[in-house]
This record gives sequence, structure tokens and C-alpha cells, in this order.
Amino acid sequence: MPNQLTVTTHDRAEQHRADLRRDVLLIAALTALAVGSIAAYLFTGLTGNIDYALSRRITSVAALVIVAVAIGVSTVAFQTMTANRLLTPSIMGFDSLYLLLQTVVIFALGVTGFAVIDALGQFWLEVAAMLVFSVLLYGWLLSRNTRVTRLLLIGVVFGMLFRGISTFLQRMLDPDAFAVLQTRFFASFTDVPKELVLPAAALTVLGLLIAWFDRRRYDVMSLGVPIATNLGINPAMLRARTLGVVALLVSVSTALVGPVMFFGLIVAQLAYRAVRLSRHELLMPVASLVGVIALVGGQTLVQRVFGLDVALSMIIEFLGGLLFIALILRKKPL
Repeated sequence: MPNQLTVTTHDRAEQHRADLRRDVLLIAALTALAVGSIAAYLFTGLTGNIDYALSRRITSVAALVIVAVAIGVSTVAFQTMTANRLLTPSIMGFDSLYLLLQTVVIFALGVTGFAVIDALGQFWLEVAAMLVFSVLLYGWLLSRNTRVTRLLLIGVVFGMLFRGISTFLQRMLDPDAFAVLQTRFFASFTDVPKELVLPAAALTVLGLLIAWFDRRRYDVMSLGVPIATNLGINPAMLRARTLGVVALLVSVSTALVGPVMFFGLIVAQLAYRAVRLSRHELLMPVASLVGVIALVGGQTLVQRVFGLDVALSMIIEFLGGLLFIALILRKKPL
């Protein structure tokens, strides 16, 4: 019996090492694909003023990478904290709050006043508003030891409230103002102001550093709150810090390109299925790389093959909606 136990333990260790090597090779392959997608986006079809075209493409690809990494990491961390792989940070009402902010600004200032605010000012206003909302609401709820399920229900309710107020104000806008507002309803990956890339990258790096610092705690939390507590993790503190990171990353990506509801669900599900070892130091890079390949490669196809006849954000929402329905209808539990 001891010999059999030793053999079994040895086999498990060998299998673990084999799975780890396979996951590392997967990350290397995804990195190569991501670099290839970026190169294809930057250098395919360069004509005319190459310096000007290349500078615009560099800005666009930087925004795409920031959004992919921010959404990928925030979704994986959020789903670990909620112990549910169907939920995404958009369920907390950030997308609805973003649309409400856009509606209120245009309603209060009009098209002319809205145009006066520069892109950097709009970016900081949107990020600050979403962070203040998350800190005031979810910080207060966490201080009262509110359960995660109740947090999510409150997020859904606030999302519905924000959408209701937005719809009410939109009905009172004149047609020109509403036409301007409509352009903000969907994510735009090609029209990102250059001055937003640096502050968005800095805030994203800050959030990523905190998430990477907690990566092993996420592994423990994925075992369940009772086990994590017995192993020395403070679930309430970790949940509060993670929600702060999620709020930061989601607010930055939303303020940078606009709302992308189902993109996080897509990249997270692909990462879960691609990685054999459920370790966050593997899951978060894989989700980020899959996001970069999907956004940069998808935008390359949309621009070079389809001639911008379709919007990448609409394709993402359509595929993400189908995936969400499929995950709900599947019989096997998540």
C-alpha cells in the first residue's frame, strides 16, 4: 500500500509538471500570435503618409492592448471573487453608469458644450465618477459584510436605474444631440485620442500589479471561502481590494473605448478551457493574450477584409450574447 501511494503521488507530480510545461508553451504560442496580430495591424496596407498612418495605428493598437488586458484580468479576478464564471464586471453597472454620464453631460451642456470638453478631461471625469460610485456604494456594502450575491443584485438594480434615467433624458434631447450621443453607445476601437493612452496605461499597470500581487490568494479563494479562511486568507479584505482593482480596470477600459459588455466573458471562458492548471498566474496572462489576439486580429480583419462595413464591438456583443445563452442552457454546472 505505501508503495502504491508513492507511485500515485509520483504520477500526480509528473502530470502536474507536464501540465505546467504545456501551459507555459501555450502562453508562448499565444504571445507569438499576439505579436503577429499587432504586426499585421501596424504594417498591413501602409500607403501614403506612412509616418502619420503608423502613428495613428500605434495609438489604436495601444488602446486595444490596454482594453484587452484590463478586461481579461478584471473578469478573471471578479469571477473568482464571486465564485461564478457567468458573471462579468459589467453586471455591477459600470456600462450603464458610463452611458448615463455621457447622457447627462450632453443634456446639460448640449452638443457645443460637450465638444468644448477635451478628450483628456472627459476621460478623467468618467474614470473618477465610476471609481467614486464603486467606492461609495460597494465600500459601504462591504463594510456591512454584505454577501456577494446581494452585491450583484444591487449592481443589477443600479444598472437598471442608470439605464432608466439615461432613457428618460435621451427622450428630451434634440435630434442633433441624440445623434452625437448615439456614437457613444458602442465601443470605438479606432478613434482613441492619443493623449489618453499614457494615463490609461499607467492606471492599468497599477491595477495589474495589485492583481498580480494577489494571484496566489485568488488560487486559495477559488477553493471556497471556508477553506480560504482556514488557510489564513481574509476574504472580506481580499474581496474589497479586488473590487477596487476591478473598478479601476473596468472604468479605465470603458472610459477609453466605451462599453464592451460580453468581451470579458468570452476571453475568460476561453482561458478556463485552454489552461490545464487553474492557477491565476496562468489564467490572467492567457485571458489577456486571448483578448489581445481577438481585439487586434479582429480589428485587422474588420478594417482590411471587410472595409469597416461592420463594427468589431457589434460582433463581440453578438458572439458574447450567444456564448452567454449557451452557458446558461448547458446542463453541466460551471
